[in-house]
Amino acid sequence: MNRKISVFILLILLASSFKYRSKAVESKSEPSPVKKSMISLKEKADKEFEVVVNKMQEANREFFQGKPEALKALWSHGDDVTIFGGFGGIEEKGWKSVEPRLDWASKKMPAGSTYTFENVSSHAGADVAYLLQAEHYIPTNGKGIDLRVTILFRKEADGWKMIHRHADNMVVKEK
Repeated sequence: MNRKISVFILLILLASSFKYRSKAVESKSEPSPVKKSMISLKEKADKEFEVVVNKMQEANREFFQGKPEALKALWSHGDDVTIFGGFGGIEEKGWKSVEPRLDWASKKMPAGSTYTFENVSSHAGADVAYLLQAEHYIPTNGKGIDLRVTILFRKEADGWKMIHRHADNMVVKEK
């Protein structure tokens, strides 16, 4: 009799274990409504970020044609924005300092300069994103400038805005 009760209990445990496992497999294959909304928010953030990065690339082309307005519109205008520019000099903090630096840098390249870039890595979270890329500027005089660039973005009421840009000359890797 004791053995029959033990076997019965073992069968109940196995059956409940099987039921739990099948529910776990179901939940892995189909996200819960909360997870679905989180996934859709992430996809939306990624798409919005992709759009602003594309706008920034086009604005960079204009920037080095002496037209900084489109790029400046993509910046946050807060006191906490910073820029460590690719032309050297001091770091700028706050929009009141960053804006004139952008105007100055835009005038550095002669008209007709070309701009290309290579995306190294990027990621968009809920309210902060980053972009790492190599940028290549070829002025009309032919002496190119290659930069390593890190750009941070923040999600603000009116969309993704740049809050930091750090660019420095690309150095050839020593062997």
